[in-house]
Amino acid sequence: MLSISVRLYHELFTSSGAPLLYATPWWLDATCGVGGWDAGIGYNAERKPIAALPYHLTRIRGLTALTTPPFTQWVSLLSQDNIAEPRSMALLSELPQTAILDLSLRPDADLPFRDSLFPVALKYSYIIPSNTSRDQIRSGYNEGLRRNIKQAEKKYVVEASSDIVGFLSLCRQSYHQQRMKVPSWLDQVVPAVFTGLSSHGCGMLTIAKVQGKTIAGVLTAWDSKTSYYLAGGRTADDQGASAHAFLLDHAIHAACDRGTLFDFEGSMHPGIANFFQSFGAVPQSYWHIRKFRGAGRLWSLLQK
Repeated sequence: MLSISVRLYHELFTSSGAPLLYATPWWLDATCGVGGWDAGIGYNAERKPIAALPYHLTRIRGLTALTTPPFTQWVSLLSQDNIAEPRSMALLSELPQTAILDLSLRPDADLPFRDSLFPVALKYSYIIPSNTSRDQIRSGYNEGLRRNIKQAEKKYVVEASSDIVGFLSLCRQSYHQQRMKVPSWLDQVVPAVFTGLSSHGCGMLTIAKVQGKTIAGVLTAWDSKTSYYLAGGRTADDQGASAHAFLLDHAIHAACDRGTLFDFEGSMHPGIANFFQSFGAVPQSYWHIRKFRGAGRLWSLLQK
């Protein structure tokens, strides 16, 4: 049974026109689990719900935590109009007070805040704007990338796939190559998201093969404004690297055909950021809010 706030969120979503991918209730169900997310609701003077902000309510090391949903770059304010009512302006301060608050917000989110209550840091994504032509896209690649992709066009077969198990194996290989920890949610959340994308017709898994062997894959999604690079994986050799770049080139051109911008989704890992920038992608900032209370303050110190 849905909570009152989640039911109100569904109602606002239905009346919001063309919401973004991360705002859709099915995305929140897939990434947080049914019942694993909630929403802060903003009201007008007549107590009519006018805005909502979704979040993942969980526990970290036994501490209550309000976070961005797994596999989600940021959350965004859902509203019917450009509302400036006092209740919606104070929405952030009305969220549940947990030991850990770790929330990323959409870059252009119109969410007023007070620095003293919500210290904000900037993170960066990398995008290729929607008004970029196919010729402009390729000309923005660095020379080495252009050369590798021309060679890849003659070498690899690109096709849509439903082999999510094989894709997850490639993802784990990529995490190991980058000496990064595999997220605990990977095996549960990515298949659920893939199922949702497939059923709603707004995403796909694309793989690259050579001599019948799959060596790279990328999972992409889209809404009316943006195409997203959600995840990628590859084998640990040079073929895997060039095939991965070729798949991203393929996804970027598909975004161009849809008339959407392409979002690589940010990474603070220098090597990954440099790779995205080799495609001519430009940085775009988004907000990262962290606040700790009680035992959460000790936890935050132990993470440094």
